[in-house]
Amino acid sequence: MKNVRLAFFLYFSYVSVGCIVSQLIPLINDVGYSAFEKSLILGSGALFSFLMSLWLGKMSDTQGRIKPSFYISTFLYIIFMLLFYFLNSMFFKAVALAGLIGVSRTLMSSCETIVLLAKPETFGKYQSMGALGLISGSLLSAQLMPIGKGSLCLFSTLASICLIYKWPEEQKEKKEIKMQDFLLLLKNKEYVGYLMIFFFLMLMGFADQYIVVDKMVKLKASAGMISLKYALQALMEIPVYLSIKKIFQKFSVSTLLIFCTLMSAIKFTLYGFVSVSYMIVAVSLLQIFTHPIIVVLSKKLIASCTPSHLIASSQIIGFAVYFGMSGFIASLLGQGLITWFSFDIALYIFASLALFPFLIWYFMRKYGKVGAVMKNENISD
Repeated sequence: MKNVRLAFFLYFSYVSVGCIVSQLIPLINDVGYSAFEKSLILGSGALFSFLMSLWLGKMSDTQGRIKPSFYISTFLYIIFMLLFYFLNSMFFKAVALAGLIGVSRTLMSSCETIVLLAKPETFGKYQSMGALGLISGSLLSAQLMPIGKGSLCLFSTLASICLIYKWPEEQKEKKEIKMQDFLLLLKNKEYVGYLMIFFFLMLMGFADQYIVVDKMVKLKASAGMISLKYALQALMEIPVYLSIKKIFQKFSVSTLLIFCTLMSAIKFTLYGFVSVSYMIVAVSLLQIFTHPIIVVLSKKLIASCTPSHLIASSQIIGFAVYFGMSGFIASLLGQGLITWFSFDIALYIFASLALFPFLIWYFMRKYGKVGAVMKNENISD
């Protein structure tokens, strides 16, 4: 019963996130912001996510608990959602959108960390429930009026709070986290190397959400078509999450990392090549070979090189760097490339970014910065 409750906690949390994030670019376009204002909103949201993650990561390890971070993220998410739907000012809507972008990422990170700490051996199976939540939220959102979207977001958020409220979180030893503890992480070359690898992979992932969706809007794709892309990508992740333990037993970390990086490059090359919305949706199905493997790799590799008293900080701060800052750079770089060149050239340039994870991983292995993970690459836990 407890496992079911944890699974539905993740499901409803991701329904709430999915109903907003899946329609993010159409929402910004519908309000009428310029290309510069759009990049400013997306970049500000990513920067807010980064700063908030630093604070929540420190608070979580100081208190020895992760649930307060979830409650704070959830409260702010509801506030920003209500501000966006009930205020008419373009300025305050922009602030609310930036807040939603930032808080949605810390909310996802908190939810994932709760599950990772509670059920590390079956993390992938629980992530499949999160993917189902993203599918439900994105498909329902496309069919609802603004008041319906807000109501769905509010209901699913409250449901997730009720499900996790009495969850018996195991409290870790409280420890005052000082600046030298963060510096300890930054001095860890293995940790920094992993952050750099996943930064570039997530940079491509955000281009999938921003630049690819913008290209679909230019091609006159409907809100339903955009939601379908988002939902199908989440659907593709489910079989991977369900079989992730077998995948890690069968293939090495190196093989999986190289494979998902290569597939990310192929996916973006195809995004630039096709010029019809339904073909973009078809290409997006390659998500099965990219994002879910990247997510699990990031959690496992970061955990493998982190001191036990900084486990929450390492995950949330790592998430802030490779997820928050990559979103900030992707929004600014993407809009600049579109302005200077075209959607297709921008996508080809993002495809070329796959070269960096290859090079970083190569030098980490060559100069012995892969540590304990490389002693047993077939991670199964």
